[in-house]
Amino acid sequence: MRIGVGMWTRAVKASAMKISAVPATAVAAVMVVVMVMGLGCAFAPAAHAAPTAQQVLDSVEGTGLLAGSGRAVIEMTVEKGKQRKAHRLEVFRVDNGKGTSKQMVEFLLPADVKGTKFLSITEPGADDQMWLYLPAVGRERRIAGSAVQGQFMGTDFTFEEISMNENTWKAYTPALAADQKIDGKPCYVVKLTPKGSGVSYTSVVLYVWQEASIPLKIEFFGKGSKLQKVMTFSDIKPTSKGVLQPNIIVLKNASSGSVTTVKIVETDERPVSDDVFSLRYLRK
Repeated sequence: MRIGVGMWTRAVKASAMKISAVPATAVAAVMVVVMVMGLGCAFAPAAHAAPTAQQVLDSVEGTGLLAGSGRAVIEMTVEKGKQRKAHRLEVFRVDNGKGTSKQMVEFLLPADVKGTKFLSITEPGADDQMWLYLPAVGRERRIAGSAVQGQFMGTDFTFEEISMNENTWKAYTPALAADQKIDGKPCYVVKLTPKGSGVSYTSVVLYVWQEASIPLKIEFFGKGSKLQKVMTFSDIKPTSKGVLQPNIIVLKNASSGSVTTVKIVETDERPVSDDVFSLRYLRK
């Protein structure tokens, strides 16, 4: 399974219903994992031709960890002040390469969120379908609604940040800034400016590695051009199929100082049965 920066796997728009029974740490983990699913290289600009801002943006399939099909085990730590909590998650994903993708996330540790599952299905021409299964409740809840910009359960993540995909960026106008280097790697710099109201950020800046079309850093700005969050991607290595992927993602909240680190510890690129991406499996 390729794990890269795909513009955040179509996961989690907002829940119209209140799901206050969900532990904050579980939700944070879901958000990060879903964000982590996607990073890929759909288009590599030709060396002899300068790409447009839109071409660079289109070259990034998402901004997450997992793309393609397969299985992965992910470790995530959330640090806020002196508090630190670690999670371990198993992620299954399938992508037919034609706009349909499915993913199942299951929490393995710690005990208070073990068995919590998240299923998302994205298909062309249809709204994303998402369900969250809570063992304590014994049933799944459909995630839907419009509160994508709201924070959930006091975490630093918003539903919008988890569900980012190519459709998210349609609300922004891309423009190229001067190239920069991140860790010695030449990057295209794409600044996104909102086309209208109703978006969370006044601007978003992507630093896309020219060689592989992988974002190495994403900056999120709020009112007054104040930096709110920074996401970085590192430990880039080829998969067994030779596809470059970042194995570590770090999200820093510039305001609160909290840090979330996501690390891929195991991958398996063998096909996953479609039975995994079903409500029946979600309830198991």
